Amino acid sequence: MKTITRRVFLKQTIIGAGGLVLAKSFGDHISIAQMPPDDISRVIVASHPGATDGVKTINSDNVQIMMDESIKHFTNSQSVADAWSSILPNFKKENIIAIKVNALQKCPTSPEVVNAVVNGLISAGAKENNIIIWDRANHELKLAGYKYNKSDTGVRCFGTDEEEWGYDLNNPVEILNQKKTLSNILTRCDHLINIPVLKVHLDPYGVTLSLKNHYGSVDNPQTLHDNFATVCAILNNQNAIRNKTRLIVIDAVFGFWGSNTTTFVRDFCPNSLIMSKDPVAADYIGTEMLNEELANHNFPPRNVPLLAKATEMGLGTNDPAKIELIKLELKNE
Repeated sequence: MKTITRRVFLKQTIIGAGGLVLAKSFGDHISIAQMPPDDISRVIVASHPGATDGVKTINSDNVQIMMDESIKHFTNSQSVADAWSSILPNFKKENIIAIKVNALQKCPTSPEVVNAVVNGLISAGAKENNIIIWDRANHELKLAGYKYNKSDTGVRCFGTDEEEWGYDLNNPVEILNQKKTLSNILTRCDHLINIPVLKVHLDPYGVTLSLKNHYGSVDNPQTLHDNFATVCAILNNQNAIRNKTRLIVIDAVFGFWGSNTTTFVRDFCPNSLIMSKDPVAADYIGTEMLNEELANHNFPPRNVPLLAKATEMGLGTNDPAKIELIKLELKNE
């Protein structure tokens, strides 16, 4: 586990219900905001101009700084270890922690972002071998830069297609009259962390963020394209997803605003992370970030009916009046 010791300057802006700026602070001993009321969803957006070179290379040290500051401010904790411990209810060392990534296309979840989460979990007492980084297929993970590992040592990383895992045939779920099965990695884990990447998608999806990331958690997702908003909300409402999700971290280090929807190659660089426990609020803020970039290129905003449907189903909120947004602007001394 890598420890970051350099001093960091941090600017914090808290945007409360309705967009009111509540506080600003500067320095490297910044006060951490009090936890919001239960009916308010907290979202952290951390940025660091040195997270990437703006073109291709990611600076893992600066990504770790963003992750550490995000989780401390999200949980109102003074230490990284305490922060990660606080999001794992009734944690036991034998617990399995599954980290769902998006390994598809040419704009996948960055391994550097995932490693920053892994470092935090280990600091909180999680065993390396009880952490599983996963998506639907081994070959997709390898192409996305992940190191395949199913051994008894180290952090494990493999797809649902790994032998002896597969889909949970004994516990099918029903999604609009379709019998579907979820990944055994998902149904067998104790805690779930969802790390999608910031990108737009073709209609009817609009964007592909945390909610749609679970299309990689179900068998034959291509049969779930019709009536997408309702279907995706129902999928995310399954107990194995809803009850186990501890954190959403949207990888917005690089992103895809839609310059070429046949390649889905990284085409802009927010140098940011978006963190929340509320998948709807996280996706709402991610959509706002994407729409801002679309506007920079004179494109219309993306319409995402899924956010309203997921809110209606009680999965979170897309109401800015119920979202506390904390922006952290970091830079090294």
